[in-house]
Amino acid sequence: MQEDDQEESRLWEEVASDDGETKVEALLQLSYNASGRHEYKESLAFCETARDVYEGLGAKASTLKMAHIYFGIGFSLRHLNRALEAAGALAKSANLYQEIGAEDAAHLLNEEGDAWYQAREYQKSFDAYKRAIDNANPDTCDAIVARNYADAGTALEKLRDWKRALEFFSEARVRFKQLKDLKTMAHCDEEISLCHVWLGDGASALAHAQLALDYAELAEDETHFMWAKARMALANKALGQYQLSLQLFAEAKSLMVSHSNPPWKAVIKLEKQTASILQKLGRNEEAQEILRRISSFEEIFLDERERNEEVI
Repeated sequence: MQEDDQEESRLWEEVASDDGETKVEALLQLSYNASGRHEYKESLAFCETARDVYEGLGAKASTLKMAHIYFGIGFSLRHLNRALEAAGALAKSANLYQEIGAEDAAHLLNEEGDAWYQAREYQKSFDAYKRAIDNANPDTCDAIVARNYADAGTALEKLRDWKRALEFFSEARVRFKQLKDLKTMAHCDEEISLCHVWLGDGASALAHAQLALDYAELAEDETHFMWAKARMALANKALGQYQLSLQLFAEAKSLMVSHSNPPWKAVIKLEKQTASILQKLGRNEEAQEILRRISSFEEIFLDERERNEEVI
């Protein structure tokens, strides 16, 4: 503890230095320390001060250092749930890394895409992931490239561009299979299944949902077990297997609500799917009761677009 105090005192002495480079390095180290303590307001303040000082150095300010500073700003803003501002800062960081051809550019573009996604700017999110893919080179980590394909597919799902989402998830699956990352490959199968449902190909949807379920059962992976069940339910609904679909939706819902932090958006959507099937079967009173029961949850967890979203 005493060593930490001594380090902090030394850094503050350097912050008071007349040498701009020394001041910036000390501010960045103070930012790292604050971030390590999860004190993101302090971390942000240190990074922003470092940026202001570094900009004042003019020609002495290297592009790499400024890219690093903007990443710290974006990182802190994301943890403060200021996603739109974070995305802007991370975009500046990624652009600077790209200018100098840094190997970290693909990773930074992925961070930028994540921030735009968190801000619900899904087209900008996809654009960032796509730039990361396009700027990948032989030295880029294979896992990062695979992740960018999957994340691009996720953004396209939000844009309801199911055909292109299918293409990106399919490529991601190939890459995760090569990496022997079975868990993420199962995630890709779940999303490929969803894309096929929306594209009207129930048989392909069922095949990929089964692949995801096979992984979940073999690996005893509870999270993927519940999502694979939900995808199996959707696929069977698309194929007109309504009784089996109702059973699978009920099983998926039970698995979801058993979690300490249930994915309520997904639970609501499963219940709406169940109501849709009941209506198809002429069981309108049961369907209306489900819709009544979830109405208050919809107001809390779904935005207007999600509440009005088409049920498959």
